[in-house]
Amino acid sequence: MKLQRWTSCAMGLSVALTLSAVESNAQDTSQVRIPVRKGTSTTSATTRTDGSTRVVGGVTQRESGGDVATLTILRIDSLEAVTAEYKTRLDAMEAANAAAIAAANTRNAALEARIGALSDSLATARTELAALKEELNATNTRLTEVDTRLQGLNQRFDRFKNHTLFGNSGFYVGLGTGSSFTSGTLRSIGYRAAPLLTVPIGWHKYGNMLGVRTEWSLNRLEGRQVGSFFNPDPTVASGVAMATLAFPINEAKSHNVYVMGGGGFYMFRNFGATSALADKFSGSVDGDTETKWGFNAGAGAEFHILGATSLFVQTSMTNVAADRGTVGEEGRNLRWMPVVVGFTLR
Repeated sequence: MKLQRWTSCAMGLSVALTLSAVESNAQDTSQVRIPVRKGTSTTSATTRTDGSTRVVGGVTQRESGGDVATLTILRIDSLEAVTAEYKTRLDAMEAANAAAIAAANTRNAALEARIGALSDSLATARTELAALKEELNATNTRLTEVDTRLQGLNQRFDRFKNHTLFGNSGFYVGLGTGSSFTSGTLRSIGYRAAPLLTVPIGWHKYGNMLGVRTEWSLNRLEGRQVGSFFNPDPTVASGVAMATLAFPINEAKSHNVYVMGGGGFYMFRNFGATSALADKFSGSVDGDTETKWGFNAGAGAEFHILGATSLFVQTSMTNVAADRGTVGEEGRNLRWMPVVVGFTLR
């Protein structure tokens, strides 16, 4: 609207200035002498002006007041036409300006509507974001609780995995079972493989090569009749002490292969007075019990399973010297080979 007012004022000022110029020209024109041809003359080319007539080149010119008025009216009509043209152009500009303002108002209304819709969408998004934040906080809280519980379980598992009964001192005790396979003289006189039970007790600290081991075993041999000998099933109780050399096979040195060797006593019981074993032993009075010294050598492998528990498997050769038979001959050596699988607790 300010633009329209300024445009109207400018146009009015222009029209006023134009009319003023027209009046001034009219006043000047009233004093202009318009030549009027009334006749010709052969007067010389001298020109003279005395206020009412003028002679130019032999032609006499006379001024007329009616012609001046006519010319003034024509000039005024021309200026009015120009003014009307300007007014038409001004009206067109005002109409175009009004149309532009209307279009701008329409665009502004549409823009305000879009802004309103975007504001509503933003408010909805903020509400959803707040809800998601609350849900995320709740999820983080649950994750923290789960992580705390998981850490506790891991700690408990680690304590159980690395648990030791004897404070990592290297001391261990175990239990194993298997079978003894006879060979040589013992087999030829009628004794076969039979089950056994052994309890290993020893010391070997992870990382150390040297260790000690004792084994307390109860072995039962299966006797058969050979010739004139009737062989009951004797039992052999033994206790041996051995040195061990361990060779770790993993980085933690909890898995080892080992060799062992030593000796101890072997008590034969319930072998019978008329048995082949009684024939080999001369010190037995009633044919029921005989204790002999022997040696044992073998090898095995130990694998740490979980916590304080390790699994072992081993075999060895046991040799006991009998009383009867030629020294150095096979007939004096009673041999069997126990194969044992068991576990140890450290």
